[in-house]
Amino acid sequence: MPKPLLHVDQLNIGFDTDRGPIRPVRDVSVSIFPGQTVALVGESGCGKSVTAMSILRLIPSPPGKVLGGRVDFDGRDLLTLSEKEMRSVRGGQIAMIFQEPMTSLNPVYTIGDQIAEAVTLHQHVNKRQGFEIAEQSLRDVGIADAGRRLREYPHQMSGGMRQRVMIAMALSCRPKLLIADEPTTALDVTIQAQILELMRTLRAELGTSIILITHDLGVVAELADEVMVMYAGQVVERCEARRLFAEPQHPYTIGLLGSIPRLHLEQERLAAIEGVVPDAAAFPEGCRFHPRCPFAIEQCRRENPALREITPNHFAACLRAPL
Repeated sequence: MPKPLLHVDQLNIGFDTDRGPIRPVRDVSVSIFPGQTVALVGESGCGKSVTAMSILRLIPSPPGKVLGGRVDFDGRDLLTLSEKEMRSVRGGQIAMIFQEPMTSLNPVYTIGDQIAEAVTLHQHVNKRQGFEIAEQSLRDVGIADAGRRLREYPHQMSGGMRQRVMIAMALSCRPKLLIADEPTTALDVTIQAQILELMRTLRAELGTSIILITHDLGVVAELADEVMVMYAGQVVERCEARRLFAEPQHPYTIGLLGSIPRLHLEQERLAAIEGVVPDAAAFPEGCRFHPRCPFAIEQCRRENPALREITPNHFAACLRAPL
């Protein structure tokens, strides 16, 4: 059996806040193999981005800290590396497309300077070659007149174009692992399709693994091999993508899939999951989803279930599964 490129084992992340310590990520485990795409899905505030940032050790400390777990990447535990060693990993071996491009790009440097700097640092090429690779990267993500755009500053571009610049920067170093946090949110559907095709090509030609963080279940169906559904800092369901859409086993997943519009059905209104994700400082006792769950029983209010295998390679954290 092939060895995973990334193995996250029982990761726990905490933050010290004015209201006391909170734990927004609890006991998260995932294995990603070369060339595999794993999607993290769930509502805002469920812990997806904190999990991804923790892999690259980008959680500010203080107030954040790793409370436990391992992050093994290509044979090394990233949590034990020095900051200097981590800088060689970030951008070169693991690249990240951040959710908000305007706060991720430096406003006082041109687009070309920022992409070329990453390329020259991690690919060990000279400055001229770095700019050539940067220009080709902009073309790859559908930016016209790439040579001129290299000389522009972030404020001279639209939000969607800045998002494509971030994607170009992440892909330019041909990383082993790409973490894509809502990579297509600000893009129209034609550019979105182009970016997804580019990510597929990178995966096929270079064996790049991808962690895809998204709310868009259409993108999940298009690109993901495996899906992890997160709720209130925990993984509540994990399985192959096709099986998740065909046979969801957690009430939260059922609710997410039920909210997708069906073009062949006439509906007065879309189905919705009542309530909101609970505050990390005040998670409910028992199963964290039980206040919103239509299947909850008394035991759900007392017991927080662990992930268990419902059917082969299909895991769910629900006392009543299979549903």
